[in-house]
Amino acid sequence: MNLTKNFTLEEAIRSHKADSLHINNSMSPDIEENARLFAQNVLQPLRDKIGEPFLVTSWYRCHKLNQAVGGVPTSAHLSGMALDFVISGYDYKGSYALVLNALKTLGITFDQLIIEYNRKTGAKWVHLSALKEKNRNQTFSLTVES
Repeated sequence: MNLTKNFTLEEAIRSHKADSLHINNSMSPDIEENARLFAQNVLQPLRDKIGEPFLVTSWYRCHKLNQAVGGVPTSAHLSGMALDFVISGYDYKGSYALVLNALKTLGITFDQLIIEYNRKTGAKWVHLSALKEKNRNQTFSLTVES
């Protein structure tokens, strides 16, 4: 099911970690609506501006999955309003720069845009989140241990 022309419900709930742990990562209707709003108001305008696909590594996380990946209890992933990704054809730094520039150009408010690095696996990605209100427009880097 499409949330927008370039983002689907299937990619919002897809998780290799959930699959490997046999965790049901399906969304309730209210969280599905959050993911739809996030896709329509933030992700699709960015995708249209950048012109390249987002390679999603994590979007929605149920509580059990969020705990399994070491997510914070207040994570916007729990509400369907956060995305971990890189842009096709770009590394994490290039993806971050593209998205930050597009957010500014389009005047889209967001809560956090973070370069994240997993010290254990060496993986690097970008995290983008938005809230329904009181977005902070924070940008920073973060190292995670899980």
